[in-house]
Amino acid sequence: MKRLYIAAALLALLLGLSLVNGWYSERLTGEMREQLRQAQRLAEEEDWGRAEAVTRQVYEDWQNRHFYFHTTMRHSDTDQVLRGFRTVLEYVRLQEPDQYNAANADLITQLELLAEMEQPSVANVL
Repeated sequence: MKRLYIAAALLALLLGLSLVNGWYSERLTGEMREQLRQAQRLAEEEDWGRAEAVTRQVYEDWQNRHFYFHTTMRHSDTDQVLRGFRTVLEYVRLQEPDQYNAANADLITQLELLAEMEQPSVANVL
């Protein structure tokens, strides 16, 4: 009977950690997505310098949490986000509005999907 309690406690612990990870990844990527939307608004106002500064700050935040993302998520997904950041940074530097808007929207979507994969849902379990 003691083994059953230990197994149930471990299962509850793992479930709790999984839920916390889902919440934390949603919070992190949500903040990043909002900042990228802010950068896009700045670019639409043709304030490219501030748009680049905001985007670089988000990229630095991503890099500072690199270990967390690589530890808890698929490497191919995190690598795709990294490529997205580099593309967005290049287009904002070049001040190419059409390419920048498309690349930024794609990066925001990638971050959204990254967090969505960690959420407890039927689709993620199946």
